[in-house]
This record gives sequence, structure tokens and C-alpha cells, in this order.
Amino acid sequence: MQETTAHCESAAYPRIGDKRPIILATLLLFLVLRPAAAQWQSLGDMPAPRRIERGLLFRNAQGTVTVTVATDDIVRVRFAPVQDLGRDHSYSIQVPNPGESRARFNVEDAFSEIATESLRVLIRHRPFRVSFAGLDGVPIDEDDPGMGMAFSGATVRVWKRLRDEDQVYGFGEKTGGLNKRGNKLGGSSLAMWNSDTFAYGLGTDPLYASVPFYLALRGGQAYGVFLDNTHRTSFDVGRQSHGLLSFGADGGELDYYFIRGPHPKDVLRRFTALTGRVPLPPLWALGYHQCRYSYFPESRVREIARAFRDKRIPADVIWLDIDYQDGYRPFTWDRRRFPDPPKMLADLESAGFKTVAIVDPHPKKEPGYPPYDQGLAGDHFVKRPDGSVYEADVWPSQAEKDPAPSVFPDFSRPATREWWGRLHAPLLDAGVDGIWNDMNEPAIFGVPSGTFPLDVRHDNEGAPTDHAEIHNVYGFLMNRATWEGLVNLRPRERPFILTRATFAGGQRYAAVWPGDNVSTWDHFRGSIPMLLGMGISGLPYVGADIGGFVGGPTPELYTRWLQAGVFSPFMRTHAAKGSPDREPWSFGERHEEINRRAIELRYELLPHLYNLMWEAGETGLPPMRPLFLEHPEDPGTYDLDSELLFGPDLLVAPVLDEGAKERWLYLPKSDWYDFWTGRKEEGGKWTKTAVTLESIPMFVRAGGMVFRQPVVQHTGEMPGKTLRVTVYPGAEPTARWLYEDDGKSFDYQRGVYLRRSIGQLRQGDRFAVQVSQIQGTWRPAPRPIQFEIRWDGEPVKVGLMRNGETALLPRRTAEEWNQGMDGWTMADGFVLVRQPDRVEEMWVILEEGGRDTG
Repeated sequence: MQETTAHCESAAYPRIGDKRPIILATLLLFLVLRPAAAQWQSLGDMPAPRRIERGLLFRNAQGTVTVTVATDDIVRVRFAPVQDLGRDHSYSIQVPNPGESRARFNVEDAFSEIATESLRVLIRHRPFRVSFAGLDGVPIDEDDPGMGMAFSGATVRVWKRLRDEDQVYGFGEKTGGLNKRGNKLGGSSLAMWNSDTFAYGLGTDPLYASVPFYLALRGGQAYGVFLDNTHRTSFDVGRQSHGLLSFGADGGELDYYFIRGPHPKDVLRRFTALTGRVPLPPLWALGYHQCRYSYFPESRVREIARAFRDKRIPADVIWLDIDYQDGYRPFTWDRRRFPDPPKMLADLESAGFKTVAIVDPHPKKEPGYPPYDQGLAGDHFVKRPDGSVYEADVWPSQAEKDPAPSVFPDFSRPATREWWGRLHAPLLDAGVDGIWNDMNEPAIFGVPSGTFPLDVRHDNEGAPTDHAEIHNVYGFLMNRATWEGLVNLRPRERPFILTRATFAGGQRYAAVWPGDNVSTWDHFRGSIPMLLGMGISGLPYVGADIGGFVGGPTPELYTRWLQAGVFSPFMRTHAAKGSPDREPWSFGERHEEINRRAIELRYELLPHLYNLMWEAGETGLPPMRPLFLEHPEDPGTYDLDSELLFGPDLLVAPVLDEGAKERWLYLPKSDWYDFWTGRKEEGGKWTKTAVTLESIPMFVRAGGMVFRQPVVQHTGEMPGKTLRVTVYPGAEPTARWLYEDDGKSFDYQRGVYLRRSIGQLRQGDRFAVQVSQIQGTWRPAPRPIQFEIRWDGEPVKVGLMRNGETALLPRRTAEEWNQGMDGWTMADGFVLVRQPDRVEEMWVILEEGGRDTG
């Protein structure tokens, strides 16, 4: 949801490398690049450092540098052109030193060395340059000899060597391809400045959220860099100069962390160990969400809910956009449109629907309106340099009755965050289940910048500063205030918060959606690399507006977008005011049936997704993954961003082209099974598959597993349903964790969960699925557990081993199986084994009688 002013995109950077005479090219490069370089002062010679806790401190007349060890795999570099570095404070870093280190330090006249158990840091003194290497001494990341670290006034920057074989990913919410090396190494220039970008273009930069982090991959080996600076920052990946990667900030320090791999998953684990990991969302928040700007009045909301249930289309959440409010005042209800919110919300709850309501950070300037009066009394609003409260136009200025400007909470002040959190009590008491934080870049109407003046003042946790430093964390801190408020108000319930703006570490507080996209095939295609890039930047709980927010999708586009949305952790359809309806039934009977089946697939896969969200909270690895994250040794995955992995095993190739009759897709080096047919495919090559409008091409890696359940209409119907464990045999033993809990409380944090290791392996002429390592005290409602094992031919025997004793299982006819009898049967190339889920260690053993596909 957004104002309807047009967005003007920045001019594209010219590409370097056009065919020109060599003399002209050299002259142009000299004229363009040398003056830019001349304004920078690179760090020159440094005297020998002195030891400080965990590191070394360097100082000369140009400024101060510290190089410190956070862990054996993470090294921090701080530089500022001052004699004393400022307060060591970070909004992003949750655990500054997340591990022990036995680092050794060696200081010589010309260089210093820091050696950890996995890294060698070489610091040359004359001129000052830093290089990171592995134990073999081969550089992983190193300063450019010519530039290194430099400054120009308050601006700081560092230049790094960039090799042709380097692939570079991350940077959070960005348009364009996943690999920011660009087409033919053309490079990318990227900015970090949270911006309100209604109907953004395919090259618009920046967008709503900022994550100044990148992951680089070279020869299958990865490392990461996180620039911990909340000012406007920028990154140039081989765009201005082919062999250089540079990054810096318009103010503050050059404060960055080098994060060793070597596997890209190691980089993500370590980055999120620093910045925090996503908490488990409530289970209902992983279901299907329906939204538009706006559903009103109350009768329309009830109509939407009734249609989902009547049409048997699963859904868990209905959203309320700003038209539920009285004159766009946060924390109010329009009683003409919604005369009895508690009754409406209770009725929705009884029908299996949760409700999410929008809250923007712009209380109306209106005496008598409690948030305004309380905010003034508590000194909670941001101020101009002269001490007056800052006012500007946002949605309350567009109200039909008594329009007025807004004032804005200073979320960088702890007391203000606590106050803002308490304001949510009436919404929760009425029955609202989740909160939607919008317009929190922060967005302002009618000014060229679209945001606060940069001289607006903020508390900054007791160290007052201006908006230039707080802008990028304003939405992040609003989300923190909301999260902490909801936890305090409902301490036994996991909050659900969605945000448009955030910063690195924001995964601790809210899911993120990439704002006001457009109903075009290009935007649909672009949503895949954007969400993948957000996931590998530490933001795993993401999803784009299905169908596009602005405009109207064709029936085919909506259906294809919905099918892809099955695999985004946050799955919501949303639509702008005045745009065509885009409920799943809005496009005719044929599309309604196909859309129903897509949403049903989402609900079948909820055990799989919930397991992946738990893994994200434990490791930082996103549910929605680029293929290189699991296959960094395979160069065929490096530029591939039209496919995704849903966890480590399930590969999805959404159909992204209008009218497609076939889909070319790449399977990484492994063996794969077609999810729908069970056909085995060899990886490491491109393959073509025929598609219809119903098709969602999906493949499962050999040795992989998929966790499923029967279709339900909402997550409240899940207890007691069969747990389906589908196993795809592989040549080598593999194991996967399966995690479950009550789906709503924080009890899992004190051991009330169920975690099991499920493995597959071959032992001679036997194939076995092992359930072992039962952990936690939570137990599910009584239910069957069903193992579905891909198999060619038929096994001679199927047995179940418990407590060291094996019993043969009876084979059931199709009729007996459909009646729910335990035992085993064959169906569509799978051996199906069903037993009561007793939550105990056991083995399912198949004795070979045909040829096993594994």
C-alpha cells in the first residue's frame, strides 16, 4: 500500500567495455577515474600497532584502525579518520563475539599477523593494507594495493581485489539477477537506503530494506563481508572498475566483519550468529494469507472468509489494511465500517481465521487522540534541530474528515519503544492476531526525498544523532518495539509481524515482504532472485505479493505466481485499491480449481516448511534457497536464479513464461527424482519437461526426504492428521531432522518440542529407514505415521524393528489400505508403510525383491 505518486528511477550506469580504440578508452578511464580517486585519501604508512583486547590498534595522523578477532572464523575491521574511535554500538550485532578464539599475534616492523585456528590475517604497515587468507596462506579477500581503505571528508570506503572467477551474492532486497557480478562480469552498483518505491521498476535501487552484506564464492569456496554502518552505504561490484569491489558509507565508521566459509552455508551460519536468527513463527502464519487494500466494511470481510470455506480453498489469515482505521489514525477502528470488531474477530477465529491489522508509524497530530497526547507527554516524538516536534504529511493528511499532519515516534529511544509496544493492547484485546508494519522506511508524502530531513534528531540509545544515521534502522526499531510489545502483552504467544522496511538483523523481529510490486511477468520472474537474495542475507521469512500489488494480473499470471508462492515462507495475495479482484476464485472455474490445488499443496507441505523454519532459527539457513547454496562445487548453479530449493532436497522450477508448453531446467550434480512421477534423472545437466497450466516442476535429490500431511482447510485442523515421510533412496546414507512442537507458544525454548533424526541407508540386500534420537518432551495428538519409499519392483518383505526385535508387516489390499488399516502396500512406484506414531526409535526395513532405484 502506497501513495500513488510516480517513481522516477535513477539513470543506469554506463557499461564499461564498449569497443573503442584503445587510446580513447585509456584516456576516458584516466579522465573519469583519476579525479574520483584524487579526492580520496588512502591510508598510508602506519607505525607498529599496540595490543588491545582480541586484536591490534593502529593509529597515524590520518585516523585509527582496529583489527580484532570475534571468533576463529570472523575478524572485524574498524576505521575512522579520527584519533579515537567512537562508541562501540550496533543495532544489528546481537552477539559481538559468538565464540572463543586462541588467536596468536605477531608484530614486526613492516607487517603484523593474526593467526587463528582457521585464518591468517596479514596487515602490511607501509602502506596500510589488510589481507585475509586460509591456513595455506592463499589470499581469500585482500585490500587493493593501490587504494585500500580511504576517506574523503566524513565518507569512508575500502577497495578490495575482485577476480574474474568471483561470484557475489546477497545485499538483501535488490532487483536484478541473483549474482551481482552481472552479465559477462558487467558488475553492479548498489545502495543501502530504505526507500518508499511504489510500483518500482526492474532496475530500481534502493528499495525498502537494507542489508549491507555480501557472500562471495570462488572455486566452490565462500566468504562473507558485513558492513555494520547504518548511514547511507554503497557497494560497487566490479562496475566502476572491473577488478575491484568497493564499499563504504557517507558517515560513521568503516566497520566491517570478514566471515570465513569455506562452505556458503558456513558463512550464513556465522553471519546470523552475529546478527541473530529468526524466531519460530506461529504455525498459522505459514498458511495462506489473503489481503487487499482494503477489505471493508465488515460484511465484505465476512464474505471473503465464507467464500474460502464454502469453496474448500485452504486459508489461515485475512488482513485489514488502513481503511479499517478511523481517519487513518493508528490503533483506531472506523465504527461505521466495523461496528463490533471483537465480535467479527471472534467469529473469524471460530471459522479458523486469524486476523492481521496494519499499523503505520505516523500518529495524527490531533489533541485528544491518545497516542498523540501520550506521545507529547512522554517526549516520544522525533524533533527538528530547534527542539520542535517534527511534523509531516502521511496518511492522516489524506483523511476524508479533518485531515492533519503526522508526528513520528523516536524508536531509537528505549522508553518510546516500550510505550509504542503498549499501544497495541486494544488491538490484541479485540482479537487481532498479528501486526503489519508499513510505511516505516520512514515514508513521507510530498517531499522529493520521500522521507525525514536528514537533520531530524533521534535519541540513538542515549547518544543523540541525526536522521542520516538512524534512517536505515527506523523500520527495524519500529519492528523491535512491536515485537517486544506483543511479547510483553501476550507472553505465551509467538508474535507475528510483517514489515516493509528493515535492516541487517531484522529477522529477529519480523517477516519481510518487498513492497509494492507490479502485476507483470517481469516482476514475477524478478521476485525469485529477489527473495533468494534476501534469504542468503539473513532474512529467511520472506514472500512477495502474489499476483503483484499494482495493476491486475491475467488469470495465467496469477496462477503461475500462486504456484511459485507455495514455496515462499510467507505466502500472501495482495492487491492495490482500485485494482481487479485477485482472490483464488476470481479468474474463472478452471483457474479456481488449479489455484485450489496449489494452495492445497502448500498445506500438504506445512510439516516440511515448519521444519525448515525451525532450521532457519537454529542455523540461519533460509527455507527458500538458491541452488549454489547446496551445490557450491557445481558452476552450473552460479548464475541460476529461475529455480529454487525448498530446503536441502526439494528443487522447484516455477513456470515463469506466459503460454509455456515446456520448461528447461538445470539439475545440479546428483541424482534426482521427479516429485510427481518418481522418474529418476541424472543431474549435472539441463533437461526439458513438458508443462501445462497445472504443472509445477519439482524434483527431489536422491537421499532426500519430504515431510507432508493430508490437506486441511486451516492449521487448526492439523492435530491428529497422518504424518507422511517420503523417502527417495540414495547411494550414500543420509539423515534429516524432523522438528515439531505446539506451533504457538514459547514452550519449545524450554525443551517442549519433538525432534527426530530420520535416516535412509542400504545394508546389503536391504534398504532401511531409521527413526532415531528422540529429543524433547512434546508429543503430538494420536495419529498415524506413514513412510512412502520410492521403489522399483516390489520388496520381498517389509518389516518393522523396535527394541531390537523385527516383526513382518502385513501387506494390505487397496481397499484395506483406504480403510486405514496398518501395514504396507504398493502405490504408484512407492512402498507405503503405515503405523501408529508412537514417537520411538524404530527401523522400517525393505528386503529387496526388485531393482531399487537408489
